[in-house]
Amino acid sequence: MEIPMNEQATEKHTLNPRVFQIKMSKKCFRFKQEAFDNHAPQQPGIYELVVFDDQGNGTVLYVGLALPPSTVYDSLKKHFENQATPTAETLFKKTPNVYFDYVASGDIESLDDLKDIAAAFIAKNSPIFNEGPAQYTGRYSSVSVQ
Repeated sequence: MEIPMNEQATEKHTLNPRVFQIKMSKKCFRFKQEAFDNHAPQQPGIYELVVFDDQGNGTVLYVGLALPPSTVYDSLKKHFENQATPTAETLFKKTPNVYFDYVASGDIESLDDLKDIAAAFIAKNSPIFNEGPAQYTGRYSSVSVQ
């Protein structure tokens, strides 16, 4: 999926499109402390908060970006402890069954790569708890994720 950048970003750079090759975690994990302790990465990265309908179709509620010194684990814990938005209280009002997944690996070489991938996820999924449009770094004419 090709995600075009806004006009302002493409005016800054005339670089080629970028396609990131990534792999998500093998499964989604329940949004609870025990799952964070056992599965959430102790490193910076991208994570999603997800719900599933009765047919098992997932809907991304939020795309998060944990940048140093924070980790995916730290960020999930802050949401769970109601110290970051969306809070667990807000999420559980929507549904009692919230899950998380994360980018497990990919051709990610910099923090700007993480920012562009997170922006591509936001543009693709339009999560209800992410505010505003996706914020790309402007390094590429477009960004896509495979």
